[in-house]
Formats: sequence, C-alpha cells, structure tokens
Amino acid sequence: MRVAETIGELEAAVTQLLGKYREALDRLAVLEDANAHQRDELIRTHAELSALQQQYKHLQTAHALVSDSPERLQAKRKITAIIHKVDEAMENLKI
Repeated sequence: MRVAETIGELEAAVTQLLGKYREALDRLAVLEDANAHQRDELIRTHAELSALQQQYKHLQTAHALVSDSPERLQAKRKITAIIHKVDEAMENLKI
C-alpha cells in the first residue's frame, strides 16, 4: 500500500504542477499582450513627442522673427544662409 500511496501523491503533485504551468502560460500570454500594447503606445507617444518638438522649433523661429530679440538676428542669418545655399544649388543645376 505504501507504493500506491506514493504513486498517488506523485500523480497529485504532477497534476498540480501541470495546472500551475498552464496558469503561468496563460499569465505569460496576458503579459505579452500588455507588453505589445505598451510598446505600441510608446511608439505612438514618441512620434507625437517628435512632432510637438518640431512644432515648438517652428514656433521659436516664428517668434524670433517677429520679436525684438537677439534670436531674431540669429534666425535671419540662418534663413539667409539657407537661401544662399539653395541659390547656389540652383545655379549649379543650370550648368
């Protein structure tokens, strides 16, 4: 009878272990789904942040052009340099 009891206990332990394994697999699937959702949200938020940073730079440039600040002169110089480069590129294309 001792062997039968040991085998019964072993079967119960294996059954319990398999149940915990299935629960762990289910939990892993839930966590993987949550992870994918969070990753997608992070990508979306990062893209939104990048767009807002670009918009902020544009607003800073616009503000610098209309205000009486030292940034205005710097912004005008940058724009003039860009226009000059574009003009040079256009001249080089006419060759």
